[in-house]
Amino acid sequence: MRVANLLAYLNERFPVVNMALFGVLFMTVYSVACFFYPALAASPIGWREGWGIVAVISFFFRLRVFDEQKDYALDAINHPHRVLQSGRVSLRQLVAIAWVGALLELAWSVLMGLPTVLAWAVAVGYSLLMRYEFFAPHYLKKRLVLYAFTHMLIMPAIIGWVWAAYVPSQVFTYPFFLLALLSLLGGFSFEIARKLHAPDAEKAGIDSYSKAIGYAAAIGAVLLLLLVSLGVQYALLTALEATWPSFLLIGLLFVTTLVVYFLALRTPRERLLKRAELLVSLAMLVSYLAIIGVSYLGR
Repeated sequence: MRVANLLAYLNERFPVVNMALFGVLFMTVYSVACFFYPALAASPIGWREGWGIVAVISFFFRLRVFDEQKDYALDAINHPHRVLQSGRVSLRQLVAIAWVGALLELAWSVLMGLPTVLAWAVAVGYSLLMRYEFFAPHYLKKRLVLYAFTHMLIMPAIIGWVWAAYVPSQVFTYPFFLLALLSLLGGFSFEIARKLHAPDAEKAGIDSYSKAIGYAAAIGAVLLLLLVSLGVQYALLTALEATWPSFLLIGLLFVTTLVVYFLALRTPRERLLKRAELLVSLAMLVSYLAIIGVSYLGR
């Protein structure tokens, strides 16, 4: 496999911006752990955290490869010009890279202690159930929302893995549950937003939530998830003793997203939905960055 082809694949299906977001996710968990358990903050961020970030990125890359394995035949029809489908990289090569990454994750987990290894094993086990679609692919594929929900539960599992690395004796605590719920809601809202299309932009053979539950219902689902997520962010930022600018920022982002979706509901346009999708992803990123910032300022 040529390096140029691998880089082309990553740029297409697992770009640097995604890697950065997963790094931010790691730092969010680490920052909250340090805030609530000050003994962790005694030592500065070092190579262990750098390794942990790489491990989390590796985990998400393997999830990407699992999706490629599940969807390869369909993508060969709908997206024949993609790097993988055109043969510039192969599934076997991607799978090999993904499982080499798993060794890196395991090594970091061993370094951080037995609770981390156990939490990683739980996350890997759940991801393997996702890979095989919980051994009920036909049932789940007919129920797209249930399919998405079962797959989004990997987010709390990953949060638990990182949390266990730093607070092994205090896993099931209030801050952990808020982080886990925030990751679930953020991931679920973005998943629906990115597969929500205007009626004239729907394509045969490609699933979407606007097809599965209806255009208006899909928009309503995104907004409901964002609203609940806003409540979770408020609870976590309050626990972190945040000041009003943080609340104002996340509130303004929600209102802006709400306005764009209402415009898209009134006049269905793919361009408006793409803007709304960007705002949903931005809201997720800003919430994580706000939590990191407030955690460090409060230490």
